[in-house]
Amino acid sequence: MITPFNGFVRPVTALLLLIQLFITPAMAQITWPAGQLLPSFPTTAQTQDLFILRETSASTRWEGEGPALSHKTGRLETDGWLCQTSIDAADEHMIYGPYYTGIPAGPNVAEFRMKVDNNTANDDPVVDVDVRNATNGQILASRTITRKQFSVASEYVNFTLPFTLPADNQSIELRVYWRGTSYTKVDWVGVQQNGPSAEMYLFASLKGIVNRTQPRMFSYEGDAFAEGQYTWLRSLGLSWSETADKWSLISKYRNEISGLIVYDPAQIHTVNLATVLAKDRKALIASPILLSKLTAAPYNLPILLDLRGQFSSKLQVYQSLYNNYWPNLDHRLLIGLNPDIHKAALREYAVALGAATIWLDPNVAGESELLNSFLGSMPAGSNYMGWWPEEAPGVERASRYGIATVASDWATNLTVHSGMSRTVTTKPMPAKPALQNKLYVAFIISDGDNLQYVEHLMRKLWDNPDRGSVPIGWTLSPAMLDAMPGALNYYWQTSTNNDNLISGPSGYGYAYPNSWPDQARLNQFASKTDEYNRRAGFRVITIWNTITGGINQNVGQTFATNAPYTLGLTAQNTGGGLTIYNNSLPGMALSCNYCTNEQAMKDHITSASAGWNGTSPRFIIIQAQPWQNVTPTSFKNVANSLNANYIVVRPDHIFQLIREANGLPVNPQ
Repeated sequence: MITPFNGFVRPVTALLLLIQLFITPAMAQITWPAGQLLPSFPTTAQTQDLFILRETSASTRWEGEGPALSHKTGRLETDGWLCQTSIDAADEHMIYGPYYTGIPAGPNVAEFRMKVDNNTANDDPVVDVDVRNATNGQILASRTITRKQFSVASEYVNFTLPFTLPADNQSIELRVYWRGTSYTKVDWVGVQQNGPSAEMYLFASLKGIVNRTQPRMFSYEGDAFAEGQYTWLRSLGLSWSETADKWSLISKYRNEISGLIVYDPAQIHTVNLATVLAKDRKALIASPILLSKLTAAPYNLPILLDLRGQFSSKLQVYQSLYNNYWPNLDHRLLIGLNPDIHKAALREYAVALGAATIWLDPNVAGESELLNSFLGSMPAGSNYMGWWPEEAPGVERASRYGIATVASDWATNLTVHSGMSRTVTTKPMPAKPALQNKLYVAFIISDGDNLQYVEHLMRKLWDNPDRGSVPIGWTLSPAMLDAMPGALNYYWQTSTNNDNLISGPSGYGYAYPNSWPDQARLNQFASKTDEYNRRAGFRVITIWNTITGGINQNVGQTFATNAPYTLGLTAQNTGGGLTIYNNSLPGMALSCNYCTNEQAMKDHITSASAGWNGTSPRFIIIQAQPWQNVTPTSFKNVANSLNANYIVVRPDHIFQLIREANGLPVNPQ
């Protein structure tokens, strides 16, 4: 309520207040109805604040074995500098130097990339790292790193150490003092300059806080696979205002921000904890490097929570998340983001939802057990978004708990996409061709379960001038109905009769159904997939059980019973042939499950055609992956190389033809 001074408001003031009521966006809420896979965001604003968000500044690095660094112990070994127990002298500097004078004054972050061969034997100190100002002899920062602080054995791990340089042109020394307790190898040491990583976290969190009440900010974070900064704005019918200085957006939305959560660069996984906590505090995720700027005018943002020095290990961060915060979070969603790599992208979506955000490896002791605790407390129909340290172990582990993975770690604007109209208008399936004694070939392009591919590379491939010249099955995620409904509608409305939109693996999310924990959850997965596929218009499902696995009999029967809209399933066990489940649902093994180029497709078609005598039809399904320059032109070239014995058809048509050839209903409902 606005109380007028002395009971009177000047007419101009009243008019301005009235205008402000109309131009201030309504603070709507994210909704997540029961039975919906992912939440719905408030309606996306027609005009977006468009800004570029890229990590443009690189670190300055010096190789452990390079000429710029010196050593008092250890020796060169291939890609780094090695010290081994019982061989090299302990309690000496294995790395010191480079006496570099090009680091600017102010906050900076030193990096030390190292590995040990065993990270579980004990928790003894392994090395002491420090930053020394060689100009005046002052130690600017130091920390001791113990064995268990290495998150993995036999692989390099990055450790960070914030420091403040008092002036320009100071000679900097980065030192690694070896305690002699463990095999230790240093790959490189370096200094992050100008806080590029810090800005990625900061503006991803700003997007999340702002867009959760109404999506108004759109960032372009494109790389070589990206679609272009205006592409989706145009495709979704949105307008935009380009922001040259993204820092001005903090001022613009200052009244929606309460303050800062400071993460600990020495324990980078506190970024994920800050991601979880930012929503309720309306806080930005801030690096110590940026505090002097953010707490001063014009931003004047207070520190609400400081995570520095509170955690000594990665596992301790996530155990705290599980013990103290997970009980009060929505258990239908878990997000996996590597804080060293995924600095923005999906992080804005995670901030907006306040979703539990982790980076736990099912192959690492301690992490595996904690991951099981998270997964085991999630209800049926839950999802894991983002990505895993390794694909197969992660997807397998989630599948054992009946949880699908929605690959999305590099999806950059899901808050905007999720706020678009949920109306998706599909198109009727064209009439299938007549069944003849021919070699029928269907092409599929894989990876459409991956929302970042759908957002970026697929959108580029969609503009290929040869799209529509040959039938192609485009895999997509049924979860787009919630996460990217406007994008799904765009693909439908711009599709040709040769563009067949089908379900990516293995239904509403990426999963290995053979590993599902029980029949009840498998039934739920198949029936929910059928519900979403009906609305999305997907009649074919690509089923993955690892990249080479077939479909277990009980899994095929479950889809036959619970997904009656489905025309057919593809399986990854190359050359495994046709299986008909419950006398109603055909499952066809791919003739190539992940072809990488035109020649591979031609070779697999030739192999699958061997022995055909022309007295009956034969069915060949070729799946190619998009990451090595397979395009619609590639499929066109392969199709043009085939002789008159071949007919190239859509994947839904090939399953209708398989059904007809085997006496099954051609168009089940």
